Amino acid sequence: MTMLHIRDRNKYKLLSIIQARVSSQRLPGKVLLKLGDSNVIGQVIKRAKMFSDQVVICTSKNKTDDQIEEFCLKNNIECFRGSLNNVFSRFMNILDKKQYKNFDWFARLTADNPLVSVQLSSHLRDNIRSDLDYLAYSNNQIVIGSGIEIVNKKSFMNIKETDLDDIEKEHVTLNLYETKGLYKCKFIKSPLNNFSSKIRLTLDYKEDYELLEILFNYKKDITNEEAIEFLSKRKDLLEINKACLQKKVRGK
Repeated sequence: MTMLHIRDRNKYKLLSIIQARVSSQRLPGKVLLKLGDSNVIGQVIKRAKMFSDQVVICTSKNKTDDQIEEFCLKNNIECFRGSLNNVFSRFMNILDKKQYKNFDWFARLTADNPLVSVQLSSHLRDNIRSDLDYLAYSNNQIVIGSGIEIVNKKSFMNIKETDLDDIEKEHVTLNLYETKGLYKCKFIKSPLNNFSSKIRLTLDYKEDYELLEILFNYKKDITNEEAIEFLSKRKDLLEINKACLQKKVRGK
């Protein structure tokens, strides 16, 4: 890491917002399933703390998500509750709070990625520049379930909710990179050489959970990179969630 990167990291404070809900259609309650020495959302929080200045959970006001708030209170994690389907408004309300006024950038994470890569997230943070609005990894650069998005808070706060469709309200950052020419978005290459389209480290189906359990039983504090290395040697395990398909944002 160069001195420039060190100065940049100190200059730009990063707030990680983890969106979570219990009412998943494909695997209800997935974020609270036991995994390693915690549960799924606990594993996400643990990793987010390693590359963030602060972490907050973003869930809904639905009664089913009381369990998420209870987990946060028990583990001294900040939790904000808002609209179930309008996740965009949840993010807006968090970022508008006084305690986050000193954050110029935020990272968007989802609670179903318990093996989010600290190494990749840190590298993405190192690429923050004041003239950018949005940063992420390019397609076919990282394994599903590995990455995050980093967003310029000011740019995000200038988005008008009335201009968004329902899908944009659900997926939060969609408007930034779908609106051509309005925002400066940077999609970078992975610094690692471990991409595989056959490896899936996210949690949507019971088969995904079965594979994740194997990985955390193999090593309780396994990293994203260690999991990929392990699965590259145990290709037989990839059959477990081979049939699980990633849901497309626009349904195309």
